[in-house]
Amino acid sequence: MGIRELVDRVVKREAEGIVAVQVPSVDAGPAPEFAPGQVYLEVRLQQMWLTRARELWREYLPFGTIVTEFVHKGSTVAVPTVLSSAELARRFQVTGADDAVEIANVRVAGPVPYEGDEVSLLVALFRAKTTDWIARSLKVVEDVAAAVGFGGLAGAVPLAASLIRGIESFLESPDVELRVGAYRSWQKGFAPLNYCVMRRPRTTTSAAELASLRVADGRLHRLLDDGVTLVPYTEHDFILVSVEAKTERDDYRKLAFYPLWERTKEQVIAGELGAAQRSWRKTAGAIFTDDLTRPQQEVLFAEYQRLYGELVERFSDLEMAEYRGTTADAEPAPVVDDDPAAILRAAGA
Repeated sequence: MGIRELVDRVVKREAEGIVAVQVPSVDAGPAPEFAPGQVYLEVRLQQMWLTRARELWREYLPFGTIVTEFVHKGSTVAVPTVLSSAELARRFQVTGADDAVEIANVRVAGPVPYEGDEVSLLVALFRAKTTDWIARSLKVVEDVAAAVGFGGLAGAVPLAASLIRGIESFLESPDVELRVGAYRSWQKGFAPLNYCVMRRPRTTTSAAELASLRVADGRLHRLLDDGVTLVPYTEHDFILVSVEAKTERDDYRKLAFYPLWERTKEQVIAGELGAAQRSWRKTAGAIFTDDLTRPQQEVLFAEYQRLYGELVERFSDLEMAEYRGTTADAEPAPVVDDDPAAILRAAGA
């Protein structure tokens, strides 16, 4: 069992009444392109709309998964994100529509450097008659995925494969129903996109209606016949997912190099120059991580190396002055902005 078997099961059930379509966005501003080695891949659950949610939560155990396939360190990996009923319930918003709820703007994959080649998505929402073994098994899968995190799963292929097999095993139960699900791949050179998977009989879906769908402010809309007016789409259950190219991350300070840099600064200021040198070497090594694009690695290394040299020189001079029993009239030390995002923006990287 694995991603192929999971895909086969979802595609087989897709004939039960599921429509999948790529939807253009009306939001202003050009999106970054997928340039290998230059941008980050990010997948986001933009909107999940459930029309009969009260019934879904009262009588069933809903859970969803989005499996992202991409190239990591030269090999294709498949990384699952699990959305349990507890996670869905925590995030949903009551809309005021008849029993409808909405879940919006949840990052499910990335950011990870885009290395090129194809990117694939398996998007699925299930519901199961509440049984203890499904609830327990799903909790285990969700806890492991949450504990390791997307970055860890990307580097731990066997663990990611095990989680996918766990998800696939749920489909062996006759009590599990696929509500929304589809699999799609995009080849090298594709542009950022929005992908909508909808539970709706194909016989009631016209090409013109699908062509009228638009994404505005991260939500699915329908363009009316006047060609101007957009109205929210609320008729059927759907999942709207975006595949985005990002020029920067929002978590630089959480990467391994930044705490090491903070320690390096503290040691220099404390006069522990030997320890600081060892910490700086670790910092420099951690900057060249697979979590950063190569251009950003180079910019951050050069700037932190410069800042490290300035700190060492400043506090070495201070130490020598104290050793001689003299004090030097120095200019006030300038405020150093060592925030990784600020460094990269200043360099245009």
